[in-house]
Parts: sequence; structure tokens; C-alpha cells
Amino acid sequence: MAATRAKPQTREIFATMEYGPVPESHACALAWLDTQDRNLGFYVNGKWLKPEHRHSVPCQDPTTGEHLATCLQAKAEDVVEAVEAAKSAFENWSSLPGARRAQHLTRLAKMIQKHQRLLWTLESLVTGRAVREVRDRDVPMAQQLLQYYAGQAYTQERALASWEPVGVIGLILPPTFSFLEMMWRICPALAVGCTVVALVPPGSPTPLLLAQLAGELGSFPGILNVLSGPASLGPELAAQHGIQKVAFCGSVEDGRALRRALAGEGAELALALGAESLLVLLDTADVDSAVEGVVDAAWSDRSPGGLRLLVQESVWDETMRRLQARMKQLRCGRGLDGAVDMGTRGAGAYAQAQRYVHEAQSQGAQVFQAGDVPTNSPFFPPTLVFDLPPAAPCAQAEVPWPLVVASPFRTAKEALAVANGTPRGGSASVWSERLGQALELGYRLQLGTVWINAHGLSDPAVPTGGCKESGSSWHGGPDGFYEYLRPSAIPARVSYFSSSLNYDTFGLAVPSFLPAGPEVGPSPAPPYGLFVGGRFQAPGARSSRPIQDPSGSLQSYVAEGGAKDIRGAVEAAHQATPSWVGQSPAARAALLWALAAALERKAATLARMLERQGAEPRAAQAEVQLSVERLRTWGASQAQGHTLQAAGMRGPVLCLREPLGVLAIICPDEWPLLAFVSLLATALAHGNTLVMVPSGTWPLPALEVCQEMVTLFPAGLVNVVTGDRDHLTRCLALHQDVQALWYFGSAQGSQFVERASAGNFKSVWVNGGCSRAWDQEAEGAGPEFRIRAARTKALWLPMGD
Repeated sequence: MAATRAKPQTREIFATMEYGPVPESHACALAWLDTQDRNLGFYVNGKWLKPEHRHSVPCQDPTTGEHLATCLQAKAEDVVEAVEAAKSAFENWSSLPGARRAQHLTRLAKMIQKHQRLLWTLESLVTGRAVREVRDRDVPMAQQLLQYYAGQAYTQERALASWEPVGVIGLILPPTFSFLEMMWRICPALAVGCTVVALVPPGSPTPLLLAQLAGELGSFPGILNVLSGPASLGPELAAQHGIQKVAFCGSVEDGRALRRALAGEGAELALALGAESLLVLLDTADVDSAVEGVVDAAWSDRSPGGLRLLVQESVWDETMRRLQARMKQLRCGRGLDGAVDMGTRGAGAYAQAQRYVHEAQSQGAQVFQAGDVPTNSPFFPPTLVFDLPPAAPCAQAEVPWPLVVASPFRTAKEALAVANGTPRGGSASVWSERLGQALELGYRLQLGTVWINAHGLSDPAVPTGGCKESGSSWHGGPDGFYEYLRPSAIPARVSYFSSSLNYDTFGLAVPSFLPAGPEVGPSPAPPYGLFVGGRFQAPGARSSRPIQDPSGSLQSYVAEGGAKDIRGAVEAAHQATPSWVGQSPAARAALLWALAAALERKAATLARMLERQGAEPRAAQAEVQLSVERLRTWGASQAQGHTLQAAGMRGPVLCLREPLGVLAIICPDEWPLLAFVSLLATALAHGNTLVMVPSGTWPLPALEVCQEMVTLFPAGLVNVVTGDRDHLTRCLALHQDVQALWYFGSAQGSQFVERASAGNFKSVWVNGGCSRAWDQEAEGAGPEFRIRAARTKALWLPMGD
């Protein structure tokens, strides 16, 4: 009998089988670069510009170092030309009906589909990212975004009749961006009628290719203009006259510097900062699925940042063992290889990750690195950092790509405290087989996006954003639409910058105080104290200020609040926050209606107060009546606004409208009752707790309303501090525990608020020194108030195994 050769067992095949290379040809990308003679300029107004006397930088393959092309760097005059082209295009593009814009976006989606191989090859070749992520995720999503917002431009035109496009958008992107991040922002901007000037890092040809594809459609040149240049050119673009809004993606420090630089310039600023995400693994989770979630979140080339991993102690050892075993199976290599899990991000990302690892080790952390990483290569291996002391600086710093920093926790309550204790508020996933437990934890996380038993899902119809240091801009869904719209009734923002404003001294010089206590002779009215913590109390300085009518006659005294009183008011608001946030919309509405009934009973008293300020009797009565109506309107609106929507075949998404937190409001001097009540009702209806500064010239009606709040509202829900407007504004803008600030006052005050609030990135809304017609519905209670008073959180509930 002939001898037979033993065949390997199936187990042996799977144990020894190795991946073979699956290279993607990049000939099409090189051919496109050849059409530009390997010299890339800027794409402005539908044509290529290659001006002379410009510095150039090489565009290289980050894996091999191969020279691909030379990219010119823009100068200030190039920025001016691009902004002028966008302004010219805006006049025509914004006047088109939504159906025409939708048709154009649909054509652009088909153009991307036609050249999709070129797009994904060029993106992977230049950025080093795994081609399968770009091919299977980024390019299809770009087409979906165009198609979704084309549909929105067509269907929402009538619903958005009271809104109009902001104008020219300046988009500033970081060195580690993907072209999909650009698409998330330009699609809604173009759909509503805005035009875009994008500044991308040098050596980034994919945005230039995208602009060329848009320009080749021929109908509307100038709606998308792309410049490449250094980061120092970002403030130059943002400060250009004609830029109405700046969308910035990048680091926290760069975003803070840009916010301070743009204070008073008039342009709105939308920030998307940092890239760290969070994963919470409970002891009731499927550990294997959660480990795959870690791989998707940190080592699949989907996220531009690192991952902070919180693991319950009872499954810590098992999770670390399985995670390290899975890390050994990861493959790093050239992005154009379809069999690799993770590519490279260039020398800058490599150095940042290496620096973090060295610092973590010096602070006592353990580091585990694995994966099939070639030696002496630009690839940074998948890295797990653990046993890092909680007080170590690296435990608070942002985690860079491709690192995972793991920490144990005992209870879900502790995990919630750790997660909410970080300054970042981007995205997170919660892993647990107990859906109720996962939903409760996800609901309480102070983040913009939360996935349950999944990570990194996205859909054009679902809003995505952040809070705290992650910024306050949104893309996707209707929230992405409103980022680039403004109410038609509100004039366009203009610059209110004052070069004479001294940020160091603004609000420090408080006018001389009057001693509190009995007056010589009869007092016109008893002095009002500060309304803090549900009761009236004396100010910390034990001082008061006189309130006079327009003729100069003394009418009353009010307390002179200061920094100590602001601290007490903010603390009282924080103490009231948990119970107020937990109230149902119906319970909040009941309190607003009760306050409306109380004001109606005191209508005559309030009207006489307004008459003493100089209002006509009929106008005073109308202001009181309109204030009552505002309270009832916001109470009846049930302003919570949660929605449930489907996201493709991935399952439902719960879009929660969450309160901002402790909201500080500086009320205008005009309309002392109506403006106070309108702002108060809006904020309370959405679940915020308040620290308010009433009208500086006539605060008496607001303080009279506070007397009704003593018995109606929970202690600390609304706190009212009187005193010098500029001094109180300074205290609130610099306060790190105030989450949002609305300012309706002078132009210099608006400029100071925008700059000073950059410390903790509090959400701000300023009037730039312009007055409002508070008696008009559009300006005193329009949909802008609803958008400003809350933020959206997307809670994903994916279905299936």
C-alpha cells in the first residue's frame, strides 16, 4: 500500500495560518497627482491656483517616506481671495430654492461615487490609515451625508422659512483629520445655503480633490474653496471680514486660543476639540464583545484619538488577559494593505504617543505593547497602559492615539463619578447585558454621544457633538442644520471688537458702596437683599446701592453683590441641580404656571413699578401681561423634546435634550420685567438652574418676582444677585463651575464674556451690544431660545447579536 501523507488538522491550520499581503494599487492616486505635475496649489472659485513665491512642503507616504507631491502653503492674500470668492458665491447660492441645492448635492454624491476608488486610495496613501476603513466606512458615509442633507434641503425649506443661512463658513482642520470630518461639516453648510472656505494642513490632497470634484460640476463655483497652510493661518482666516462662522477641529489648547482671539470679532465659533473616547465595562458585560469594542474604538483606524477604559474590579483580571491576547493578533502595516488592522499617523502622532508612554511609566504605570509591528518602522504598536495612579498627571491628560488607558472601578456609581469628573465630554460606550443598568449609566453620563454595547456607530440623521472641553458644536441630524442657520428676525452679527478694552481690569473697579442699614429720614422702600438659596439675605460686603427713577428721585435700595455672593449663588444652584433635572417636564410646567398665576395676582403692583421707571400705564400693563403669557407658553411647551428615531439597520437612537447645567444670565437694562421673565422661563423649562443678574437700572420688578419664588420654587433653583453689572459679569465669566452664560449688555461686556469664558469652554450667548425687541415673539421667545437652552445627547440602542 502506498504511503499516505498525513493532512494537517483544522486546528493546526487555524493556529499556524498567516495573513498574506493584500495590497491596494495606488496607481490611480499617482495618476491624479501627475495631472497637477505633482505640485498642488489651492482650489478657489472653481479653479486651481498656484501663485508664485509660496513656501512648499512635501507630501509623503507616511509609511515608506516616498515623495508623492509638493504642496504650496497659503499666505494671507490667498485667504482674502478665497473669502471673497465665497462671498460672491454666497449671494447666488443662498438665494436658490432648496430643491436646486438638493439637486446639486445629489450630483456631487454621484461624482464621489464615480471617483470613490481614487478617493479612498489617495486618502489611505497620504494619511497612512487602513484602506478598508476608508473604503468601507468613510467614502460610503460621505455619499450618505450628501444624500441625507440634499433631502433635508428639499423637505425642510418650508419648516425653516423663519431661518436663513449664516453666511460664509471658515473651516479649520487639524493635521490628524480625515476627509470624512470635513464632509460632516460642509454638507449641512452647503445644504442650507452657506459657502465654505476650508483651511487644511499642508500635505493633505484629499480635500483638494473633493473641491475639484465639486468644481467640475460647473454650476456654482466658489461654494467650496480649499486652502492648505500652516496652523498659524487659522486665526487669519477666522478674523477675515466676511466670515460669519468658524468651525474649528483640533486640540483643546488651540481651540481655547482661537476662542480668545475671536472675542468681539462678530463671527460665531463652533469647536470640536480633542479625540479621546471612553468605554465603561461592567461586570454584567459580555467580555469578548467588549474587547472587540475596545479594538474598534482604539485600534481600527476609526477614531483619531485614544481610549480611556474603565473596567469593574470583579472582571478586571479576565478582561486584561483577554484584551492582551487579542492585542497580539492585531496587525500593523501599510495602510494600502487590505489585511492590516492599523496603519500609521505620521511622525507627529508617533512622537506624541511615545511621549505619553514615557511619562506614564515615570509616574508608575505598567505598559503592555503587542501586535505584529515591523521593527524600525513608523508604526506605533497597540498599547495598553494600566496601574496608573489616579493622581498622576497622565491620568487626567488626554489619551493620544493608539493608546488605551485602563483603570478599575468598584461600583457603577464610582464609574459615573470618574467619567463625569474628567473635563472631556465627547463620546462613550457602556457594555452590560443588563439593559436597564446600561441605560441608567448612559443616561447620567455627561457626554454628547453614548453607545450601548457598541462603539463608534454613526448615521447622518443622528446628531453628534460634545460638551465641556470637547466643545459645543454639532454635526448630523437637525442639530447639524441649525449650526449654520440664524433667525431671520435677528440681524447678522457684526464686529463689536474694542481695542480699548482691558481684560485685566474690566469689572474690577466697582463704584463706591453705600452703607446698608437705616437711612436718615424716611426710606422710600425697604432695601432688597440678594435672593440666594431660596431666601433673601444680606450681601457679603454689607453694602447697598440706590435705585433712582428717570427723574433722579430715590425709589429704593438693592444689595451690592460681589464675588463672594456669586460663589454662594453658584453653589446653591449646583445643590438644586440634581432634583430639578430629575423633575418631569410636567412638574416643571406646573411651577411655571404657578408663578404665572402669582404674577397675575400682583399685576397691579408690578405695573406701578414699571410706571415709576417711566413706562406709560398701558405699556406697563402690557409688559406684565406678556410676562405672564411667556411663563405659560414655556410651561405648556413641555420643553424636554426627547425624540426616538431609527438609524438604518442598527437600531433606535434616543435623542435626549439635556439641560446645560448651572446657567448664568445677565439681563438687559431695557424691559426689566419681560426680559427677566422670558429668559427665566426658557431656562427653567429646559431643566437648568439659574444665577441671574437683573436689570441694572431698574431691578425692582425682578426682585418683586423673587418674593413669589420664595414659596413656589425649590431653594437654589433661581438665584438673583444685584450689583455692578460689569463686576458680576466678570465673576460669572471666570467662574469654572458655571456651565453656560447668556449676556445681554454692552459690546465691551460681550467681548469680555467671550474671552473670559474660554477657561472652561462654557457655552455663551451674547448680544454684542445690540438691543432686542423683547415684546416680539421672534426676538423674545423664538426657536433660538429653545436651541440655546439645552443640548442634545444621542443614546444609541443597537439591536441584534
